[in-house]
Amino acid sequence: MLWNLYAACFDLVAGLAPYRDMIDEVVTALDLRPGMRVLDAGCGTGALEARLAARHPAVEVVAVDASPAMLARARRRSWSVRPCFVADDIDDFLTREGGRFDRVVSVNLIWALSEPRRTIERMADRLREGGRMVHATPRWRFRFDVIVVRHLRQARGARAFLRALGLLPALAVAGLLNLVLVLRVLARNHAWRDRSRWRSDGLARLFSRPDCGPVVIHPTYAGQAFLVTCDKNA
Repeated sequence: MLWNLYAACFDLVAGLAPYRDMIDEVVTALDLRPGMRVLDAGCGTGALEARLAARHPAVEVVAVDASPAMLARARRRSWSVRPCFVADDIDDFLTREGGRFDRVVSVNLIWALSEPRRTIERMADRLREGGRMVHATPRWRFRFDVIVVRHLRQARGARAFLRALGLLPALAVAGLLNLVLVLRVLARNHAWRDRSRWRSDGLARLFSRPDCGPVVIHPTYAGQAFLVTCDKNA
């Protein structure tokens, strides 16, 4: 239910300049070529799919999300190349899906998983040899105010700056909903003490597999998140 409420204001967050920059970094890290098959785990309202459709129209995208409201907004976008949207829990989808993907990607999903190690293992199992996983996930001391300030600084011209200021009340609501979601997930997963998925060293351990190459981690989202990349050995 909270995810469906969050969907109503999520596009405001996705419209922030640091978020758009992060999506660009994710797309670059994917290193896509025509004909590749991509799984987006937790696609939300389709911000990543919109960027992929514009830059890589010859790539097949399967976008999965468990929130009907998020998917409804994603499907209402104007698509030149329409992704395959699937309403499903990502673990259930990965268990049933028999095909393989050249790339597996997620944006702001890892922190919300009930058993991240299990889900990442399933993602890697669905990855073709030589394939790549790219995940953007927030750090523990996430500061939404830093994101908003960076967005305001990147506004071009007085009109754009005033328009950005006008969004602040709605963004405050979005930030509050996000905080409630985080607290709910932490309580559900009993993850108050285990913060490994919120730290770079913990993420490195989480994604480490014998059949995958080194885990590369960079800051993104104005320094408020990590970009995790690892390749499956050919």
